[in-house]
Amino acid sequence: MNIKYIKPLSIAISLLVFFTVFGTVFTIMYQNFIHTFLTEERRISLEELRVVKEEELAFKQQFSTLAIPDENQQQALTKIVAKHKCMSSIGVIHNNYFVYSTYGKRDRKVKKGLEPGFYIKQKSMLTSNPVIYYLLHLNDKTSIRIYFKPLTLEVLDRIGEGYINFGGIQLATNNKILKNKLNIVHSRFDLDNIVTGVNIDRVSVIKLFIKRKLGYICSLSIILLVSCYLLTKKIEREFIRYQIRHHRIKPYLQPIVDRDGHIIGAEILARWITNKGELVAPYLFIPYIEQEKLTPLLTCSLLDQIYNSNVLNNAKAFKLSFNLTELCLFEPKVYALSKRLAQHCRLVLEFTESTPFIRKDTPKKMQVYRQHGVEFAIDDYGTGFSAPHYLTEYKFDYLKIDKCFIDNLNDNKEKSTHLIESIVFLAKKLNLELVAEGIETDNQAAILKTLGIRYFQGFLFYKPMDLKAFSQLIAKSDKP
Repeated sequence: MNIKYIKPLSIAISLLVFFTVFGTVFTIMYQNFIHTFLTEERRISLEELRVVKEEELAFKQQFSTLAIPDENQQQALTKIVAKHKCMSSIGVIHNNYFVYSTYGKRDRKVKKGLEPGFYIKQKSMLTSNPVIYYLLHLNDKTSIRIYFKPLTLEVLDRIGEGYINFGGIQLATNNKILKNKLNIVHSRFDLDNIVTGVNIDRVSVIKLFIKRKLGYICSLSIILLVSCYLLTKKIEREFIRYQIRHHRIKPYLQPIVDRDGHIIGAEILARWITNKGELVAPYLFIPYIEQEKLTPLLTCSLLDQIYNSNVLNNAKAFKLSFNLTELCLFEPKVYALSKRLAQHCRLVLEFTESTPFIRKDTPKKMQVYRQHGVEFAIDDYGTGFSAPHYLTEYKFDYLKIDKCFIDNLNDNKEKSTHLIESIVFLAKKLNLELVAEGIETDNQAAILKTLGIRYFQGFLFYKPMDLKAFSQLIAKSDKP
């Protein structure tokens, strides 16, 4: 895969992860939000209905001898209704006749054989709507029916039309029937089996959900965006690491020649070759590698590829230059590979201008490398972080003149010539060998030779080439 596709791909993967995770968490939060309404409504409803269950024993004790209520008993029943906000009335049934109600006296026959418990009566005599009541046997001849006020599902009605399923009968607010599978006058139910539900109004519930959970949603979005950004970077980094580890970034060698045009060495340049054989421009991946501190990994890969190539068969006296940063110098594997490679060629490590020196022990570390014949160069002198003070603080063997200074020689600018003259003078005083980079014309080469420069590199002489082409070139060279 080409690196130009990895960023869009990593962004696409991260966005997919973002929307998948956000959608999943949002859905769970949304479902839990609705579930809290259902749970709260069921809790409220059960609390109201359980009042009767909890006071059943007290009712039996207080009205154990109840028949047709006298005035005192009627007052006592009325007080019970007034005490409990969930009750609408209490009716007294004696010898299968409805003999009294706190609404007023009722003298009519009722259905025999109903077991104690909770019931829904399909049609109330007063309202023509269903009514919920609790049947309690006080003695052999007398029972009471405790009637409940119509349902007010305030919690669920905020997000739609709430209802309670009483084992086959669904009642909404004001005991409105939504569904009735039983079709019997007195339908018995257990409290443990009632289920709350809601016909959701999507607009209302989403508005309320966002209003109440906006902080959580914003926090989730921020966390996921940051995570996806880091994931994008992780994917890009791991992709580059994979390419480096599997030698998809290959060494290309640009020969360095002397004044007579003889090849005396080469600079190893990194070139990314895709599976389709396409060449990826270095500016597309080198800055990223340096930014992500993957330069040591790349340097190790290039050192290893050169060591295992045919180039070393004819390169004993050749200078092979590798670009690296200060960070690479302290990488144990770079040191081990440099030590091994220095036994087969004149190894030169070039410090690039893209990163500064920050460690005080760098000169000491350079000396460790020197013990194995490794030499050092400062690349693109005068640009980036390649500052003049490095020449006094660090010991270098080579100084490479950047292409930007060479380009100006074509215009016969005296300032450019004087600048290069000063660099040559400085190099001689510091006992540094000079290499001029980026030479593209005969005029540039001629001027540089008159200025006393000995080594040259650029398209005028050779373009970067792969290992096979370079091996064939030096095999034919008269100066191995």
